[in-house]
Amino acid sequence: MKKIEAHKHFTLGENKQWFPNEEFIIHMAEPRCFIRFDNSLAMFCDYDEFYKSIANVQWIDGKPSNEEIERVLIDAWNFILIEDEILDNDFQDENYL
Repeated sequence: MKKIEAHKHFTLGENKQWFPNEEFIIHMAEPRCFIRFDNSLAMFCDYDEFYKSIANVQWIDGKPSNEEIERVLIDAWNFILIEDEILDNDFQDENYL
C-alpha cells in the first residue's frame, strides 16, 4: 500500500472510560488537533456523513483558517478509510492462516 505523506502525522486513539462509542484522530503537525468522532458510522460513510459524526474538534494552537480546517478534516477522513482498509486486510490474512 502506498503511503500518503499527508497522513504521516495522524494517529487513531480511544478513551473507552469517557467516550466508549467514539474514537479520536490526532493530528500532530500544524495545525495540531484532536478530532473526536462517532466510530459506529464514520468508517462506512462518505465525507459529509463523517463530518456530521464529528462530536468535537480541539485545535491545540488556536483555530486555523477555514481552508486549513477543511483540508485537515478531509485528510483525517481519508486517513481513517485507509487505516480501516489495512485493518481489514490484516484481519483477512489472520483468518486464512
